[in-house]
Amino acid sequence: MPEAKLKFDDREFFLGSGLVTIGRATDNSISFAGDSNVSRYHVEIELRGEEFCLIDLNSSNGTTVNGAPVKGEIYLADGDEILLGGSASLTLEYVKEGSAEAPATAVPATSGDETAAEETAPGDESPQAAETEAGGSSSKGLFLAAGGFLALSLVLGAGATAFYFLRDTSCNARAVIISPEPGDTISKPTEIEVEIENSECVSRVAFTVDGFEFASVTGSPYTVELNPADFADLADGFDHPLGIVLEDEKGVKFTTSPPVLLAFETRAVKRDEDVAQDRPAQADEPQRPAKTLGPSLVEVHDLSRKLLAQFKGGDRYNISNRQLLQEVQRKTADYAQPGYSAKASQFKDVINVAFVREQNLDAPLGFFLAMSRSRFDPARQGTEEGLWRMSPEFVKANAYDGLCGGQTIADPKQDCAALAAGLYMKSMVLGAFEGDVLLAVAAFGKSPQEAGEWKATLPQNRTDLWNAIKTPAEREQLVRFLAAGIVAENPQRFGLANERPLSELYRIAM
Repeated sequence: MPEAKLKFDDREFFLGSGLVTIGRATDNSISFAGDSNVSRYHVEIELRGEEFCLIDLNSSNGTTVNGAPVKGEIYLADGDEILLGGSASLTLEYVKEGSAEAPATAVPATSGDETAAEETAPGDESPQAAETEAGGSSSKGLFLAAGGFLALSLVLGAGATAFYFLRDTSCNARAVIISPEPGDTISKPTEIEVEIENSECVSRVAFTVDGFEFASVTGSPYTVELNPADFADLADGFDHPLGIVLEDEKGVKFTTSPPVLLAFETRAVKRDEDVAQDRPAQADEPQRPAKTLGPSLVEVHDLSRKLLAQFKGGDRYNISNRQLLQEVQRKTADYAQPGYSAKASQFKDVINVAFVREQNLDAPLGFFLAMSRSRFDPARQGTEEGLWRMSPEFVKANAYDGLCGGQTIADPKQDCAALAAGLYMKSMVLGAFEGDVLLAVAAFGKSPQEAGEWKATLPQNRTDLWNAIKTPAEREQLVRFLAAGIVAENPQRFGLANERPLSELYRIAM
């Protein structure tokens, strides 16, 4: 078997015959816990014959090897440079024959602000390897591949600490979670269904969320209830692993299947109609229309991702930051107002012509930008006019009215305003920000020169927008763009039954 190691952050991790998982979650073999550009379970590395193969697990921000994007899997060579999410770097090195270097520990390596639990073990023991499911799907990181017995990472929850040590066992039981399924959102008490083969040697089955045990059973049927009310802090827009740990007759704990990634919706909000049923109605009391509950952070995250998927390269952005999602969630109330689609339809032709046909920009940009800045009301506010709220002086000084033919951005038909905004956004998106639409949106109002100066203050890797953009004004414009966009594309979700998605206005053959 070839001997190789991964070098990262002045650390080394020796590869063996077992599966190695790398990601942000602390139960990975290598954890970049403080790097939000890295997905919770980003990649796996496994030994195939005499070569190591890297598998990208559909990570949000992608993986490159020697600068080339990885699609699916790639075999690694000595000296390969691996980059996760554009920020976490590792180098693969083969250990030369006869070298004094040898694996000495079996610990999950952690990089970043959080520290995983460490356990040392003799280097000549072989790990219990995770088995890959048919069709190419594989473990999401409960196996910490290295020599000796395997240790799940330390998990802190509600002031308690849970350790699970995975040792070799003679028990050949296998367990898999049948329900819920990966990607499910748990919004009500849900029964967990588990299928176990060769269960005769199993004395106990423990159920975990984020590695912390919340229930157990000692015999068939191996089912428990997962109640989201018990996990009020997990409605955070992130996936959380639901796992099962088997315990044999000697008390040895082990796992045989990858965790199931779930989202939680745990808000216990009493709806207006429920409140009305709690008290008798008064005959002379005016009846107020029922309010529609806004989307949870999980929904805001999903709706925002779908929105950004309409833009070139929109899938490269990491929008999982909790504070960003909370701000977007809060701002949606400013846009969940009736009448926007009728107003927008009046200007659909001028927007499509100015942004798409004239400047070759993404079709949604002009619509969502107008929604975020004016809600399609071109009336003057202060010194700014038109659907995109630009000042006449700014437009004139930068010659963005060159195609207006004597019209102004205050013209009721908004032809000039659309042409000026389209030309301006082209200079920002394709010029100042080299194709980055969201940075151009955040910097709206700056001249291209000012935008370039602001861009120079940002970190080189900007996929994590919230941590890259620190200035309040630019954050506000980014938040408003996302909030306006998810409302405008999903009006029914915000109680706007008579509104239509803005995308119906730009799905037009020009």
